[in-house]
Amino acid sequence: MEIKKLLFFCVLFLFSVNAFCQAPLQNEQIRIQVWAELDSFPGKFEDENSVQEQKSQSKQEEKSDFEKLYGFAIERTKQVAPFLMEGLLYGWNFDYTPYDKKRGVQEYWEFSEVRKFDSSINRLEYHNPLPKDGKLLSWVYCNRTSAQQLEYKRWTSIIHPKVKGSGSASVQDGFEGIKQACSNAAKNAVREYWRTMEKNKPKEISGTLLLIRDPRIFIKNGRYEVDLDFFLETDRIVPYTYY
Repeated sequence: MEIKKLLFFCVLFLFSVNAFCQAPLQNEQIRIQVWAELDSFPGKFEDENSVQEQKSQSKQEEKSDFEKLYGFAIERTKQVAPFLMEGLLYGWNFDYTPYDKKRGVQEYWEFSEVRKFDSSINRLEYHNPLPKDGKLLSWVYCNRTSAQQLEYKRWTSIIHPKVKGSGSASVQDGFEGIKQACSNAAKNAVREYWRTMEKNKPKEISGTLLLIRDPRIFIKNGRYEVDLDFFLETDRIVPYTYY
C-alpha cells in the first residue's frame, strides 16, 4: 500500500514539473491570444490602406494558399499584436484632466506609448492560427530581453495598485478603433481608481499604465469592446489649490 502511494506521488510530481516547464513565465516570455476579422469591415480601414493593398496584390503569387485566403486577418493581427506588446513590455503614458462642471473644465486625456515596439529587439512569433466563427485566432509569443525582465521585476516588486477599465470604439475605424477602445479603457481605469482614492477632484493626473494579463477584445453592437488590466504608476497629481 505504501509503495502504491509513493508511486502515485512520484507520478504526480513529475506531471506537475512537466506542466510547469511547458507554461511560459510572464517575466520571461509573454503569450497572448490575438484575433482578427476574416474580412474587412466597410469603413476607414480600407481607405487608409488602399495603397498598401494595391502593393500587396502584386505579391499575391508569392504568398501561400493560407496567406491568400486569410491575408486581411494576418495583416490586422500584425498590427494589433505589436500595439498590445507595447503596453505589456513598456506600458503607456497618460495625462488626464477630469471633467469638472463647477469649474467649467472639460475632460482631457492624452495617451501615448512609453516606447515604440521594435521588432529588432523583440521578435514576435505567431503560433497555431485557427479560423473560427469568422475570426482568425493566433497565439503570439514575445521573449523579454534581460533589461525588460528587470523592468518587469521592478513593476512587480514595488507596490503598484492593480486597476482595470473598459472602453469601446466603432468597428468601422478598424485598427484605429481598437487603439481608441484601449485608450478609453485606460482612461476609465485611471478615473475610477482615483475617484475612490481622492475626496477632492484633482486638476491633473499623469503617470504610466503597464498592461498585464490577456487583453479581452470583442465586438458588440458594431463596436469594439475592450477590458484591460493594468499596474498603475502615478507620477504627479496636481490639486486645484495650486492654481
